[in-house]
Amino acid sequence: MRKFLFLLLSITLIAGELPKITANYQRKIGDVLEARGDVELTLEEGKAYADSLRINLKTGKVVLKGNVSIIYKNGFIAGKEAVYNFKSGETLFKDAWGWMKPGIFIQGKEIKGISKKEFHFQEGSFTPCNQACPLWELQTARGKYFVDDHISAWNTVLKIKGIPILYIPYFYYPTAKKKRKSGFLMPKFGYSSNKGYYIGEDFYWAPVNWFDLTLSFDYLSNLGYMGTGEYRYIADEGNYGHALFSLMEYKEGGYDYLLRGAEVHDLGKGWKLNGNMDLVSSYEFLWSLSTNYIRAVQRFFYSSAYLTKSWMGGSLVIKSDEQRSFLGGKSVIFRHLPEINLTLTRKKIVGPLYFSQTVIGDYFQKEEKGKRETLGRVIYKPTLYLTFAPAPWVTLDNSLNFHMAYYTDSKEGKIKTGDPLKIFSYSFSTTLTGPIIYRIYKTPGFSYSPKFKHVIEPEISFTFSPGLSYFERIISYDANDYFPQASFFSFGVNNRLIAKRKIKDERVPVEILSFSVGGNYYPNPENVYSPYGTKINHNFSSINFNVRFSPNSRMSIYWLAQYEPYDKYFLYNSISLSLRPKNFPAYADLNYFTTKSSFEEMLLISNQMRLSGGVNISPLGLNVRGIWDYDIANRKTRQYTIFATLNFQCLMFILRFSYLPFRKEKYFFNISFSLPQVGVGIDRFGG
Repeated sequence: MRKFLFLLLSITLIAGELPKITANYQRKIGDVLEARGDVELTLEEGKAYADSLRINLKTGKVVLKGNVSIIYKNGFIAGKEAVYNFKSGETLFKDAWGWMKPGIFIQGKEIKGISKKEFHFQEGSFTPCNQACPLWELQTARGKYFVDDHISAWNTVLKIKGIPILYIPYFYYPTAKKKRKSGFLMPKFGYSSNKGYYIGEDFYWAPVNWFDLTLSFDYLSNLGYMGTGEYRYIADEGNYGHALFSLMEYKEGGYDYLLRGAEVHDLGKGWKLNGNMDLVSSYEFLWSLSTNYIRAVQRFFYSSAYLTKSWMGGSLVIKSDEQRSFLGGKSVIFRHLPEINLTLTRKKIVGPLYFSQTVIGDYFQKEEKGKRETLGRVIYKPTLYLTFAPAPWVTLDNSLNFHMAYYTDSKEGKIKTGDPLKIFSYSFSTTLTGPIIYRIYKTPGFSYSPKFKHVIEPEISFTFSPGLSYFERIISYDANDYFPQASFFSFGVNNRLIAKRKIKDERVPVEILSFSVGGNYYPNPENVYSPYGTKINHNFSSINFNVRFSPNSRMSIYWLAQYEPYDKYFLYNSISLSLRPKNFPAYADLNYFTTKSSFEEMLLISNQMRLSGGVNISPLGLNVRGIWDYDIANRKTRQYTIFATLNFQCLMFILRFSYLPFRKEKYFFNISFSLPQVGVGIDRFGG
């Protein structure tokens, strides 16, 4: 934080001692000392100059007149007249102006020093802008400066190039370098086709260094009024959180709200409490108000509270959660009230034989169209493991899995029977990894890497299941209900390319390329279901592809896909490209993602290409970022957003423009600015 120039007025004289004076003429009459002509005083922290000087040795009053200036190591101050009492410490400058490190320029009709830490001023102005002709200044009727803390000013006007821009009844300007300061932030204003013209103000409160709170009030000409409260804290590395609550009151009547946040608490002895909130009163609220594309098209909202306990041999998770979805024009809510998950990790029985077990118990609730359905279940999954490596390049993993479950309800077809359901099933899996083969390629003289290593890791497994089909009777809500219901083979191969990259002063192995492909084969696919409850119906499952290429920290390519060989289409296909050129001001990211979905709303976020990037021109103080989303299926733009900041002569301008053609209200525009040391309010619905 920058110190205000009034610190210069804290120049002190040694109490009771006469300062050293040089001048063309001096005389002493009783208790009064006078000096004229090139007067120079040597003070404790610098020197003072004036045309004339008068000191009352009895009272300690010093009067300097004519071209008064004080110069010391941190700056200077000049004025028409200065009065100082070297006994009481009081200081008064008239028609003063000056400059002080680290760069505050001030002027005032009258500046009075109350103490070394407090100064009052009348009809003054100040600015940290150090150009010969400052771009802006704050002009104030009266104010107080507290050294190394802040400036309080009343009836303040912000002027840019001498033109009044903004009137502020009370202005708080922090000057401390290492402390957050409470106060009002710079106002925000703008226009959008749905909000209309809007203006908002934020108050920032930081009572301690580990907690802060922001209170906001916004007026939206087309909609109404919105109040927001947001807190953040970090008590220590194990206890922290944040939350935001916004309440909208519409001009036509009615309310909407949004609540988001997260909490993490370390309760000691391995116990932790985690929570997150994402609640909204209606989907239309975000759809119409948010200018953040991802937030505007969000269809799922998830809130939860977790109590966890971890120890050397396992973990315990107790959770309550709610997932609300808006698809197909309807709202569906799923809740665990609660779910208890106890997992005991692998424990050695004898030799290479290990045992683990998981118990899941929960009470499930579903709400749709005003109707509520409930389900209770208990699932027990014990597993025996036998792992050995007959050779260094081969590993054989075997497991015997049991699935025992009890459900309070079941179904026949799509009709619930109300009858409980008991399940006992088992399966055996054996997985062979290897033989692992590799080859080393030496490339002497190649600066990127003197050698490369290509590793091939094939994998094949067989899962035996007795074929007891319970799945058609299970009322399933998540993947915990899944267990193999038919025997099948799994296959895959992973290729890795490793280079000897130079990091600091040594060469270390780094994986720069990986490629894997795999799938399943079902000899009898008649009653085979996926973990998500869909029927397979074919001998071969989808083929999964995974490619990652990252030759250095400035470039990466990632491809993830699932291909349906029978229907000959990609169930999903995702490609990501990131470029961060070295010593170049621009960067870019490209994301391509398509998936099959029965819900038209999902196409807003599923079948699209996103191009984002930016440029940072440091000499101009300009930073520009942009995002463009393109609908691949319908061949049209979904949205584009431009966000720019310009640091120009101690003033930061912030510009944002968004175009959202999928909404009735398509355009959003806002501009704001901030002064050094003074934060600016943000549009929390804009991201």
